[in-house]
Amino acid sequence: MDFLWIIGRFFKGCFSKIWNKQFLIFLFFLVLSTAFWLFQALNETYERDYTVPIELKNVPENVVITTELPKTAQLRLRDKGVTLLNYVYGKRLRPIVIDYANYANTSGHARIPVGDVTRQMAATLEGSTQIVNFRPDTLEFFYNFGLCKRVPVRLQGKVKTGRIYHLSETRLSVDSVTVYAAKALLDTITAAYLQPIYLRDVADTTVIHSPVQPIRGAKFEPSTVGVTLFVDRLVEKTVQVPIQWVNFPATKALRTFPSKVNITFQVGMGMYRSITADNFVIVVNYEDLLENKSNKCHLSLKTVPPGVSHVRLNPTDVEYVIEEVPED
Repeated sequence: MDFLWIIGRFFKGCFSKIWNKQFLIFLFFLVLSTAFWLFQALNETYERDYTVPIELKNVPENVVITTELPKTAQLRLRDKGVTLLNYVYGKRLRPIVIDYANYANTSGHARIPVGDVTRQMAATLEGSTQIVNFRPDTLEFFYNFGLCKRVPVRLQGKVKTGRIYHLSETRLSVDSVTVYAAKALLDTITAAYLQPIYLRDVADTTVIHSPVQPIRGAKFEPSTVGVTLFVDRLVEKTVQVPIQWVNFPATKALRTFPSKVNITFQVGMGMYRSITADNFVIVVNYEDLLENKSNKCHLSLKTVPPGVSHVRLNPTDVEYVIEEVPED
């Protein structure tokens, strides 16, 4: 307790020495000089960028806007600092309002002159404020009166799974979308292409919401499509498949040693039971044997089921004899 009392007395003494008349005078002049500097700074002329929202009004119910106006514009203003500060914290900048009726035409493409916009903005600003720059350089929107068609959705990109996984299925939330556009443009659109999907080392089922690649003057509904990538773990399986022969004359038959060979392959666990020996076809062509000078023939895998990879035959060559078939 005595130690805490000593510490308290020490800080109290220091504070009483600091908080004296000289310190108060110093603090007064510091505040006064800061206020004077701030007044001088705010009285200087500056330039500042502002973000202003853009609104399209009075659009008829039967009109479909196929390409919207930009959501915002960048406005650079020049004026005294106090006025520019007032636009931030006091007098809020009003949105730019575009009246559809003033710019609609028969082409389905409306352009708004930047001069119209800057005059509208100038009317809402202080008289001393100058508009230095306005971006974007062009304001435009596209529209039609409901002309549309359905087009298929197309995937783009590349998906790579981990070493012991494979992509078993890709499923879209919708297989087609509606596109609105002027007739000339609509006739050229044959599909809705999604933004490319690039993934690596995917090891689990993944869901992605991919937007449709925009086309100037066209509107897609829906504009985003869900893509589900089903990933399955790979396992190895071996089946015994009989050797078949083709294009043999009716009087000849083939005998191979062995008559069946092993096929080893990788397949997803979900398809493990469904893939059997019946899904594979191994053939020996008689025409190939006519030019063969060896007692062994090379096996050809004619049919491989989908979803199967890394297929290996064992053996790949077998001994054979061609036998005469007695006529009836």
